[in-house]
Amino acid sequence: MSLSLDLNKPLGRAGLLLASLVAAAVTFAAAHFSYVYMTQTLPHRGLEKKQEALWAKVSAAAFAKAKAAAKGKAFDAEAAKIKADAEASDEIKKKEEELHHESEATWAPFSIFLLILSAILGAGLLGVYVQRRANDAGMQGLWLVPNHLGALALGAFIAFLPHLSKLGAVKAWALAPIAGVLLLLPVFLAEGGRSGHDHDHGHGHSHDHDHDHGHGHSH
Repeated sequence: MSLSLDLNKPLGRAGLLLASLVAAAVTFAAAHFSYVYMTQTLPHRGLEKKQEALWAKVSAAAFAKAKAAAKGKAFDAEAAKIKADAEASDEIKKKEEELHHESEATWAPFSIFLLILSAILGAGLLGVYVQRRANDAGMQGLWLVPNHLGALALGAFIAFLPHLSKLGAVKAWALAPIAGVLLLLPVFLAEGGRSGHDHDHGHGHSHDHDHDHGHGHSH
């Protein structure tokens, strides 16, 4: 099965392509939803709480100030309350951007941490499929290093796409996936079905050679 994580199962070119697309989709989905949750959902909740706290504080202070200014004269509590609420609303508008920035800053480190986890997930999945393809092609040792670096580059780029998109830096980092694809070309283009094939072929060859040698000797 193309999507199996069993390293002992060989994987052809079409299988690697399909598995890579699925791994990319899973990685992007994990990164996207975690990033949206950490940069929008949670900060929005935090912003509402900050606004409510500020509104209550400013409104209470303005009301107390108006009451103190009356100095025993006729005090219109209802009018003072309306005026205090208006002042509180104005203050929230002035500090809205600041409060929003504070709320985002609170969760920013966690959003990056989740993107790193998504990158590890993506690189791990791609790495498994690259290794299965390499096993099928009989590739071993240091030849595999560039291919796994390619899987890491692609996995990391896909995971950080939401953040790069927000920063407007996708084009600036476009070389990463291109380099990743180029590094994966050797394992993708390698001839398949070589795992165990060379071993059998070697045995067959030595057997024929011994057989011919034996005939020649007896002759």
